[in-house]
Amino acid sequence: MKALFIYHKSNKRMEKFYNHLVNNPDFCRICEDCYNCRGNFSYKEDLERVIIEDVNIEFIDEPEEYIPDIPKGDVCVAQLHEDLLYELPYYLKDKGYKALIVPSESPEDLSLGMRRELKKICDKLNIEFANPKPFCSLEKKEEYNYINKFIDYFKIGKPKLNILVEDNKIKDIKVLISSPCGETYYIAKRLKGLELDIEKVKEEIANAHHNYPCLASMKIDKELGDTILHKAGYIAYDSVLKEIKK
Repeated sequence: MKALFIYHKSNKRMEKFYNHLVNNPDFCRICEDCYNCRGNFSYKEDLERVIIEDVNIEFIDEPEEYIPDIPKGDVCVAQLHEDLLYELPYYLKDKGYKALIVPSESPEDLSLGMRRELKKICDKLNIEFANPKPFCSLEKKEEYNYINKFIDYFKIGKPKLNILVEDNKIKDIKVLISSPCGETYYIAKRLKGLELDIEKVKEEIANAHHNYPCLASMKIDKELGDTILHKAGYIAYDSVLKEIKK
């Protein structure tokens, strides 16, 4: 599985998603008692990235001036100016890509109209398309093939945990699928050894979500009727609580 991350130079969110998968030793330095809870995985050999200069104009007449030659691959994760996103599927088709993921971490990342247009274009080109809002809401679906493989291979998307409870304490947590930013590992570390009190668990998750911190926007998203950051928080809660209550 080969994946491409393509984004503008100032996009720190996409930079963090990419660096999580590369697992740079300096990626996370939150805990003073760091013991490398993330492990030694690295998908560096399976990832490419193309960083495009920032675009400060509303309309782009000649997108080919901005999109360079891109490497061949299977799945592309992109956040770009919408005029570039509109053309991107055609570039991907020529390079053999089978899926395009455009994560929305803020209401401005992708308009509903452009989402519909991208879906139409990708359907025409036989490219799978997903617009998870936020990225950690990405999950497997029957209509996906390559996106499902992407989730399995890189182990990112909607978080999935294996939690061992003994003597009314969280004895151990294994991260099976992490949020793309890597926050799930931090949550798991903070919960390990905690007394199994639901309110205390929820409080610890909330603190971890804000301290990591979550990359999603605090602006109200009209489609969600809430902030994307809050939705990411609900996803984090659910990933833990549903396992505890099994």
